[in-house]
Amino acid sequence: MGGVFGSKPSDSHVIWRSGRDDDGAKQFDFEYLRLWAAHFGIDYEEWERVDHERGDDSRTQHACVFCWAETGGQEFSLGDRDWSMGSQEKPRTFIEIDEAGIARFKGWTSEAVLDLDELLLDGTTCRLRTADGTQKSLDVTKLATRPERT
Repeated sequence: MGGVFGSKPSDSHVIWRSGRDDDGAKQFDFEYLRLWAAHFGIDYEEWERVDHERGDDSRTQHACVFCWAETGGQEFSLGDRDWSMGSQEKPRTFIEIDEAGIARFKGWTSEAVLDLDELLLDGTTCRLRTADGTQKSLDVTKLATRPERT
């Protein structure tokens, strides 16, 4: 995996480095990430927030949310009616990438923050290379369905 003269290496790339030997600036195609998510029925969200594990400044986050969880709130009964107040949905499993190319991967049982030099999408598989050269693949269908307990 790698860039040629700073151009997008393939249509499937979301993050890549421009320049010879991948020593250039990170380049992004978050529009492709949005289209990919829509194609597979994955929720795509953008928000501004500070993630202290990735930096101290507010950054735009591009997130693909695979599963949502309802959190907070109170439930009570009054007579024969049940009420729920103040609950909200929050992402349960997701990939969130900021504008510096730092990604948070949140699965069912683990979470990781990675500095990405390259991210490409191959069907439902995310293929990535980190800044330290580590290469990984993740089939995101595993993030959409809670694993069965054994």
